[in-house]
Amino acid sequence: MTAVSLIFLGREGGFEGWLRLEEGEGTARGQGFPHASDGARIAAIVPGDSVTLYWLDLPAGLAPAQAAAAARLAAAEHSAQPSGELHVAIGPAGGEDGLRCVGLVSATVMAEWMARLAEAGLDPDLVVPETLLLPRGADGFTRYERGTLSLCRGATEAFAAEPDLADLVLAGRPVTLIDGDAFEAGLAEAVANPALDLRQGLFARRPSWQVDRTLVRRLALLVLLILVATLAIQVAAILRYTYAADALEAEARTVAAAALPRATGIGEASADLDARLAELRGGGIGFTAIAAPVFAAIRDTANAEMAALAFNPDGSLRVTVQADTPATISAVVGRIEAAGLAVEGGVLRSGGGRQISDLMVRPR
Repeated sequence: MTAVSLIFLGREGGFEGWLRLEEGEGTARGQGFPHASDGARIAAIVPGDSVTLYWLDLPAGLAPAQAAAAARLAAAEHSAQPSGELHVAIGPAGGEDGLRCVGLVSATVMAEWMARLAEAGLDPDLVVPETLLLPRGADGFTRYERGTLSLCRGATEAFAAEPDLADLVLAGRPVTLIDGDAFEAGLAEAVANPALDLRQGLFARRPSWQVDRTLVRRLALLVLLILVATLAIQVAAILRYTYAADALEAEARTVAAAALPRATGIGEASADLDARLAELRGGGIGFTAIAAPVFAAIRDTANAEMAALAFNPDGSLRVTVQADTPATISAVVGRIEAAGLAVEGGVLRSGGGRQISDLMVRPR
């Protein structure tokens, strides 16, 4: 069994004392509080008369937040203090008779207890009311006189009160008195499986962050592998594109050599193929590139038509345009120039009732 140190908080402030349990036996004790826990679990024991305990029948399957809300609503009927000023804690499910222990304590008092422990350098694993340290009586109540108060616990009741008041509450009920040895003998079980731990909600223990060096190394290795894999994918893509480009270039050279078998080498064949393509395309910017804007200009101009067309080896285009008026021919010239070509207009002449002009179109 893990060693545990019980820290008893005083009712008027400070600490009443501490007790260290190992293997269920008290091995050390003292006044105040221990300055070092030596790795033992710490259970803070708070005054029982400051905590009101109830056993409630809460619906099964509730989430912790839902169970806390249901307990707060049920407990509001038993407390004169506004529910917003109360700290409500719920014991684990699965208790006897399906009931769960619910503890009510002023949030201010709970905060003062936690501040007192923090000032002493203590961060307890659990906070338990002293009344829940008593063993549950098999029949009736278990009673233990601790200091000026009587601690009493039954099957579904637990309270701390002055002896005279405790006598009145327990009148007519079976009571089993226990001494200090019997009380101490049940402490290990009480803190190992507490019926209620007040460290919940706002006062829950925050997990301490610890760096797992093994996990960090694994994550670093994983990140490195991802980076290497990403780089390998990029390199593979670059190599694939490079090989594909080389293959296309080789194929182009092969086609050029096949098209021009008289060439003495692949480089010469490629150059000859380029010259042949230029020859087929025509001089300058090529027939298609210069003729298309001219055709479009004539098409878009009303009452204009092309009478003759000649493409010269130097890349110029001679076109004969006839129209109804000189203004129409000027409109054709403007559209051709707007397409980025230079136009030299010839002398207008008449023929067949139409105006005729020979235009020389060149690239700019």
